Amino acid sequence: MKLFGSKAEQKTLVVVVLLGVLLSWLYLVLVIKPLWTTIGRTGTQIQDSRRQLQFLKQAIAQEPQLRQEETQLRGKLEHIQTALPPESAMPSVMELLSDLAKQTDLKIRTIFPQRTLESVGLTASGVSAAASKPPELYKEVPIQIDAIAGYHQLGAFLSRVESRAQPMELKSLRISGDPKEFRRHNMKVVISAYFSTPSGQMDSSGASRPGG
Repeated sequence: MKLFGSKAEQKTLVVVVLLGVLLSWLYLVLVIKPLWTTIGRTGTQIQDSRRQLQFLKQAIAQEPQLRQEETQLRGKLEHIQTALPPESAMPSVMELLSDLAKQTDLKIRTIFPQRTLESVGLTASGVSAAASKPPELYKEVPIQIDAIAGYHQLGAFLSRVESRAQPMELKSLRISGDPKEFRRHNMKVVISAYFSTPSGQMDSSGASRPGG
């Protein structure tokens, strides 16, 4: 008894089996594989969307805090702009330093704002400083003082400078002996004063020599 019939039937069966395998392979390659690729891509997009949604939820939850920080920052900026004098007040600041020097018996020879590239509107490369730097809320102007004093007078002068309401600080100090006066020394003091920037610029090239 033959299990698969005649040879013709066996050949037909083999062809049918091979055809089925070929169709299954084509179905897998042309349908199932692209479908799985699409499903995987969609899953990745869903995960990305979930992460973005979580980020947005956190941003929304932090909005009141961010607004509060923005308000505080605006308040600080307004305080800086109103607390600092404009550069046009430079003569008053130099007069104040001269008065403090007289009060502490520090004899000033010369006092003048130091010139910088920014003060003449240029950078080291010759490019306009306004074009190369972003706008600032305040400007630091070093004021050089050449004076004669003892250590006690210098300490009293610097203490009064730093206790003023207007922000000023000691930037540098150079002391050398004076052969004519044993107890007093030649001093080169540089004090930085701070000014608000919205006001007009001031030519700080001149030097004043206080009397006395």
